[in-house]
Amino acid sequence: MKNSVKISGIVFLSMLLALNSCDTKAPESQHTVSVSGIGTVFVQPDMVQVHVNFSHVAPTTGEARRVVDETMHRILQILSHENIDGKFIKTVSLNYSMEYDYRSGRRVLIGQRAQQTIVFTVNDIVNNPERFPLLLDRITAIDRIEIHTIQFDVENKAEFFKQSRELAYQKAFEKAHHYAELSGRKIGKVLSLSEERSRDIAQTRAVLMDNVLSVAESRFQSSFVPAGELEITSEIHVSFSLK
Repeated sequence: MKNSVKISGIVFLSMLLALNSCDTKAPESQHTVSVSGIGTVFVQPDMVQVHVNFSHVAPTTGEARRVVDETMHRILQILSHENIDGKFIKTVSLNYSMEYDYRSGRRVLIGQRAQQTIVFTVNDIVNNPERFPLLLDRITAIDRIEIHTIQFDVENKAEFFKQSRELAYQKAFEKAHHYAELSGRKIGKVLSLSEERSRDIAQTRAVLMDNVLSVAESRFQSSFVPAGELEITSEIHVSFSLK
């Protein structure tokens, strides 16, 4: 009998502790507000990266390679003439392969293909706006050259990311303050903070670099190259205590 009473007492005590535990957690969730904030900074690019590709098919690999080498040498001469430092030029792919054609359902070898892709970077396009459009014109004047990608960027984004984080936090704080006011409360200290994303992407709707395009077009009749803006974005989630 004593054993059953003792067991019942232990079970009752466990249930009581569990209920007390639930009671202490419930008010905590009722005294917090969780919000998100997104901060975006628009930045004018100051550099551009370009991928240039050239390929040639010839009866032999050696002949195909020779034509590709000669063409790439012409491109490098143009870049050197425009004072593009060698550290900003690199080969990203170099391929040699057999080239086939399909005739009457049969695969026929027609030659050897050589292909090379290089990427180069042009810096300080804000202070020297004519440089890139003219450089692009000189390179595209070479027959059968392919430009795969023209990517505008900002050389040093650290300060702009800092600004986007500050904006994200300010928006989160304003949201939390508003929700607290609506519920007749005040916000307290930060309980948790996490970053959802921090990224930079090209903004397709952004404004054109008018100073680049107008000078280049009117004086030199060069390429029309909209640079746009970069969108640097940070998104955070913050939980505040409520007083």
